Amino acid sequence: MKKSHFAFKGIVLISALAGLALSPMIASAQEDEPGRIQVRLVNVKSGGAAGWESAIGDAAGVLQAAGMPFLHVYQRIRGDTPGYTIITADGAYTDLPPVELDSGVIDRLQNNGNGSTVVSLAVLAELGIDSGSLEPSAPFLYVRVRTVAPGNADAYIAWHRDELTPALREAGLPDLRTGRVTIGGNTNTFVRYAFTDDVTGGVNGLDIPGTVGQREFDRIIAREAELLSTSEDYVYRFREDLSFTAE
Repeated sequence: MKKSHFAFKGIVLISALAGLALSPMIASAQEDEPGRIQVRLVNVKSGGAAGWESAIGDAAGVLQAAGMPFLHVYQRIRGDTPGYTIITADGAYTDLPPVELDSGVIDRLQNNGNGSTVVSLAVLAELGIDSGSLEPSAPFLYVRVRTVAPGNADAYIAWHRDELTPALREAGLPDLRTGRVTIGGNTNTFVRYAFTDDVTGGVNGLDIPGTVGQREFDRIIAREAELLSTSEDYVYRFREDLSFTAE
């Protein structure tokens, strides 16, 4: 599988890709600042999936040839409306070469698309588990979106850092990526990513009963519920055929 994480810059591209956004959970160039990522959630018209995929595949080829570091496409595998997430580095924080896309490619993206939402995240490395690689550890991606009341944000970060992340690390989770919304949504929304081989099963390598214990883990999760305003879970499949990572 090609190396992956989340990264992409807008420059001319955000507008040129007609709502195509991207985002990587990469480390910041400055250690005292969080890494920044950008995520675009794209809906596709009924019957437009093949045309949109063809267009984004062509766009990926142009971006790769221009020297973009990577572009990663995930497909939503649940729900009636075709949906994709495009992930790359935040253009406001990463210098990338300008790119011009053929107008036909742009038209195909627009004509087959059905709206999109762009969100920028600050990567919270202290809440994650570093796998030591940008490569996805499995073909499916679980995304957990958690929003807290403004007064609970600090408590949520402390809970995640001091309870959830250590428990998941002890249970053997090899790769956890966590970010906080900074632009495009509620800034008290946190997003965490984990990978799995089987969309119907648990996250890879996780042994809660044999390590931290199911009762203790249930207590930890119950504490999260006390802090939340809303929660949503999504499952995506990595589309390696529509993605690339520079060597």
